[in-house]
Amino acid sequence: MNRRTTLYGLGIAATLSFLFVFVFSELKNGTPPLRADVLSEADACAPPTVNFLTNYQEARRRASDENKPTLLFFMSDQCQYSRAMLADAFSDPEVEKLAQQFICVEIDMNDPRNEELCDSFNIVVSPTVQFTTSYGDPLQRLPNRQSGEQLADQMQEALNSVAWCARRMEGSLIRR
Repeated sequence: MNRRTTLYGLGIAATLSFLFVFVFSELKNGTPPLRADVLSEADACAPPTVNFLTNYQEARRRASDENKPTLLFFMSDQCQYSRAMLADAFSDPEVEKLAQQFICVEIDMNDPRNEELCDSFNIVVSPTVQFTTSYGDPLQRLPNRQSGEQLADQMQEALNSVAWCARRMEGSLIRR
């Protein structure tokens, strides 16, 4: 074994040791600590201002009755990014305004009752926002944490998609 190989091996060992110590220290209390740049203490206490339902079946009925698309917010209370998104993105004034045009549903990914729903939408990342038509057909999906501006832009895109589909359906009905 030459000196170069030995130094390379020591570098890898040092890097792995550092990662092990870092990860172990983060996980020893069960969950990693919240980082200040992700969620401030004031944000952690701020309630979401968007009115969420928690029952998907009830939300589907309302969406169908009111002819509104749904915004499904797949989240976990244990996920710092889910909590941060509730505190900041869903408190954005533009998001609050656009949310009135949706049936909004908060889905806890840790609840065993929601396992089948998560599987049906292939949701594996928390947080994820999934938009659907009033019939439950999937539209855009936003995995990971989004800012209020990003969420508002995608909400508008979802509304545009629904309007486009409605115009297309109307056109096909007229031609028949």
